[in-house]
Amino acid sequence: MPPRGEGRAGDRQIQEVLERSWPADLPKRQAADLVSVGRAVLIADVTGVGRDRFPTAFPAHSGPLVAPAFSRVRIQAAIARKDTMPGRAVVHLVWAGADRGGTYTDGRLADLTFNHRQGDAAWTPLPPTSH
Repeated sequence: MPPRGEGRAGDRQIQEVLERSWPADLPKRQAADLVSVGRAVLIADVTGVGRDRFPTAFPAHSGPLVAPAFSRVRIQAAIARKDTMPGRAVVHLVWAGADRGGTYTDGRLADLTFNHRQGDAAWTPLPPTSH
């Protein structure tokens, strides 16, 4: 792994480590679509911008809106793999962000779970559980 604080220069190496650590088990197009949506869900979660696009991940009854914890976010690496539960997939993300105090930290981890029902065309993001 690149040293912390390496910035964009270390992102490719992080991506390669993720790909080696979890061999691909989804069709390439499906994995790419999941990663794309996973990136958007993570950014919506940590910045608060775009949460309305993902009502299953951010239900209206989940409580009052909290001020976003991060203003600047960069996804360093991401992969999508099958979950242990049938009909589910997990997008593993490594990301960097500046918090409200301006402290920029890289190497943050998030796993976002998606559900896929038989006959549905799209994967549905479930509420985020970690960042």
